[in-house]
Amino acid sequence: MASFVVLTPQLRNGQRDDDRTVFIRDGFAWLGFIFPVPWLVLQRLWFEAALVFVATIIISLVGNYTNHAGLATLITALLSLFVGLEARRWRYAKLERNGFEQRTVINAETAADAEIAYFHGSDFMAEPLSEPAPKTDLPAYRSSTTPALDGMVGLVSHRGEN
Repeated sequence: MASFVVLTPQLRNGQRDDDRTVFIRDGFAWLGFIFPVPWLVLQRLWFEAALVFVATIIISLVGNYTNHAGLATLITALLSLFVGLEARRWRYAKLERNGFEQRTVINAETAADAEIAYFHGSDFMAEPLSEPAPKTDLPAYRSSTTPALDGMVGLVSHRGEN
């Protein structure tokens, strides 16, 4: 299950603009790793795209000039890895600079599921049982209001928390 950060534009005249709500999947951007510059351009991250493009050209020229083309290829691959790791955060930061605010983080399988969970909220939850569960004579155990795992499997959190 993936985590999606929900960003909404600032309120205009007290009205929400749900059409501009953005869901950003937290995690590695595979297309940003494979095609760093085109992916950054498609996300309208102009400054980052220009920096990565210039860095790639400089690395290639220096590698060819010094006869270390293999090392230049390795450094370019590491740069692509860096883009894949940081691309989503760069997009998030750009939207915040443009006036978007983080509303929540939703755990969902797909972006469509995250949208349904966000926009329908409690209306999307399962209906409560019409009849209460029968009482049993089990010993009373202390229960907490938070689940034991709290969205975690093992030692790894799925909400982007470290």
